[in-house]
Amino acid sequence: MLLAITAMACTQTVDYKKERDEVMKFHDLVMGDHSMIVNYQMKLDTLQQHMAALKTKFPEIDTLKEKENIKGLLKDLSTAEDSMNDWMHKFEPDITGKSNEEAVRYFQKEKAKIVAVDSLYKKEIKSSEAYFNKFKK
Repeated sequence: MLLAITAMACTQTVDYKKERDEVMKFHDLVMGDHSMIVNYQMKLDTLQQHMAALKTKFPEIDTLKEKENIKGLLKDLSTAEDSMNDWMHKFEPDITGKSNEEAVRYFQKEKAKIVAVDSLYKKEIKSSEAYFNKFKK
């Protein structure tokens, strides 16, 4: 009996729907950070436009250097946002014409891609927060 159960367990395949649902749930989780990415872009734009006010509050700063820092952060945030947009445009939840195994492999690869986007989001959020923290008094 134990041998039969073990044999059945080895032959069971993962259902592509489970994999697809995991990808979608993870995507939804990452999208929660998307609003933070956009918010930080707006904050950085505001800082960049009001450099004189920042200089008044922090006279020791080099505004040219800060403009370059902000420009770099904005570029990195945009790259992160673009990676999410790119993933979403290429993601295909319709598996018509694929076997269950092909669909499972596809969704596993897509999960790896969205995990990479999540890592990039977290990195850029952390960098932006570190930048903002240096101006908190």
